[in-house]
This record gives sequence, C-alpha cells and structure tokens, in this order.
Amino acid sequence: MNKVKKFFKTVFLIEIAQGMALTLKTMLTPAVTRQYPTFKRKPIPGSRGLHAMRRDETGNAACIGCGLCEAVCPSKAITVVTSEGPEHEKVVNSYELDLLRCVFCGFCIDACPVSAILMTPEFELACYSRKDAFYTRNRLVEVGDNYMGGKAVKK
Repeated sequence: MNKVKKFFKTVFLIEIAQGMALTLKTMLTPAVTRQYPTFKRKPIPGSRGLHAMRRDETGNAACIGCGLCEAVCPSKAITVVTSEGPEHEKVVNSYELDLLRCVFCGFCIDACPVSAILMTPEFELACYSRKDAFYTRNRLVEVGDNYMGGKAVKK
C-alpha cells in the first residue's frame, strides 16, 4: 500500500500542489504593516529594557553603595565609587552605567540587596552619541521617577 501512495504522490505531484495552495492562500490575505512612529508596540511584561534607580523613603537614591551590582556584572558596565562618611557609613560618590557595554542580563537587579536598581520595559534606546548611552546616578533616578512616578522603595 505504501508503494501505491508513493506512486500517486510522485505522478500527480501532490506535495507541490499542497505547497502551491498554501502560497496562494498567503498571497490573497492582505499584509499587515505597522507605521512605527504612529503605532508603537506595547511593552512586553517582564522584558529587560532601560535601567532605573528607585528612591528611598527620604527621597534620595536608594543605592547603598555595596558594589554587588558592579561585582556581578559580566560586562563590567557598572562602576560604583564610594567613600566613608562622617559617621563611618558608606557614601556613594558616583554610580555610572555604560549602556554600550551592558548586555541586559538582569544580574545587577538580582544582586541588589535593597532593590535600588530595576529594569523598565523601555526598549527604545537609540542615541546619536556615546555620551547619551552613559547613565549616572542622577540620570537613573530621573528614569526611575518617570517610570514609577517618584514612588519610594517598598519594604
């Protein structure tokens, strides 16, 4: 029986006819094109986009300067510079993130003990200069304010 089926498929070109039917079916349906600036794609929940920094209850950046995000970053895109304060506490002098080096892995978010840094679903990160892809602590806090509406860290 298998030989008979194979013979009919070979002689009558059944597979080619099925393929042509599929091609004609797709040719008759209209194409869907989205005009980008007018119609933007909705953000995907859980997507890893632009970084942001939260504020603490006092309104300052929530980063405590532990340096775990810097240590765990595989591409070494994060630099945290700290010093000792007047009451022997850590003071964050600078927090810098280079998006050109970042691989958007999310390890920095997982490593942060106070949930100071997070990733927003913002994925449109095109820029015209290297300076625009370099984020300082103040700029990350601004992104966090825009994303979260200025809300503090919830413990």
